[in-house]
Amino acid sequence: MRRFVLVLLATVAVVSKATAQRAGQVEFGLFPQVSYFDRSLGISQGRAGPGARLGIFLSDHLAVDAEGAYVPADGRFGTDVSYIPFRAKLALNVPAGEHVGLIFGAGYVHTLYRKDYDLSDAGATGSVGLRLGLGDVTSIRIDTYLDYIPSPENGASDNINWGIQPGLSFLLGKRGVRDRDGDGVPDAVDECKNTPAGDKVDAKGCTIRDSDGDGVLDDIDQCPDTPAGDKVDASGCSLPKDADGDGVLDNVDQCPDTPAGDKVDAKGCSLPKDGDGDGVLDNVDKCRDTPAGDKVDASGCSLPKDSDGDGVTDDKDRCPSTPAGVKVDDEGCQVLFEAGKKALILEGVNFETGKADLTPESRTILDGVGESLVANEEIRVQVGGHTDSRGSAALNKRLSAARAESVRQYLISKGVAADRLTAAGFGPSKPVASNKTAAGRAQNRRVELTRLN
Repeated sequence: MRRFVLVLLATVAVVSKATAQRAGQVEFGLFPQVSYFDRSLGISQGRAGPGARLGIFLSDHLAVDAEGAYVPADGRFGTDVSYIPFRAKLALNVPAGEHVGLIFGAGYVHTLYRKDYDLSDAGATGSVGLRLGLGDVTSIRIDTYLDYIPSPENGASDNINWGIQPGLSFLLGKRGVRDRDGDGVPDAVDECKNTPAGDKVDAKGCTIRDSDGDGVLDDIDQCPDTPAGDKVDASGCSLPKDADGDGVLDNVDQCPDTPAGDKVDAKGCSLPKDGDGDGVLDNVDKCRDTPAGDKVDASGCSLPKDSDGDGVTDDKDRCPSTPAGVKVDDEGCQVLFEAGKKALILEGVNFETGKADLTPESRTILDGVGESLVANEEIRVQVGGHTDSRGSAALNKRLSAARAESVRQYLISKGVAADRLTAAGFGPSKPVASNKTAAGRAQNRRVELTRLN
């Protein structure tokens, strides 16, 4: 590795020019991948293997990269492991000098561990890289990557793998045209190669001035001494002014002293005002002091409010704090049990990791459930706690029971009679999805209400 760094530094000293990326170009790269693994995997560190990359530039700076590698390594107890990562990511290419560019990437990684291991994980990947131009096609590219694997298949805590990818890249397709001063005129025909940034230029790349600053360049300005601030026509001559700023020019304004802010008609004269800003003009508004934000009828008077936005106005709503997006009955209370169904999974009700403490978002959801139970006092329910299959069955049983009781106590604190609620923990015994996938395990970790009557 040290020898590679010394060779790389020597190469940087003699690079001829940067590789210019262009939209539509294809990048092909080869590299050795040196990999370092999460300690929980028990795999030897710093092992290397071949890798390849294919990228497509969507713009001059943004590309889509796909890459893979094969890294043989040693596992626990003398086992052999083939580490095979596949990554797909967006890569932002940022020039850092004439010969140098920085590359920032983020996306998806799918990792296989084969031979004596048989694991497959997915997660997020990020990378930072350096590109050193050797010509129009070839460049040295060095990337460091970091893969984050939540809920890995080996059952350990989240895995983090990282490594280095030094190699060569080849840009195929469109070539860039050099324009050192960035004025839009290629250097081959630019007679003013050091134009200040932002200057407008002619076909020869030389600056065109606008002496009076009216936005019309001197070569076509027929009024080169326009007073500062005047609006001008295409010839650079002043347009008629609007002294009172009402949008009607002075040459047609029949009310040239309109108060600032007034809406006006085509003649520049004030239209009837809307003093309370409810959208109903004062000349027809029967309620001219409507509170800001109130919805009003055609007479300008407030309509009944719907504070929780469930479609039932506050004057009829028995449950005025219903969470957004839930189905409600005619009285504005959340429908907990659909016709013919006696079970309800409380989507979004979660707990602190490994604890029975409700998250703040969960309390908001349970507030609506509590309101509905208080309004429908004939309903009796069981609060059931469920877990996935990871960990011991006894621990999961206790944790699910504690979480179910936590929900029960919260609903009691919201006014639901204690004798209407029971709590039970079922651990992993009643899965609703496969425990072999992260998505399935997430579905199995749930709180469920079951109607008892």
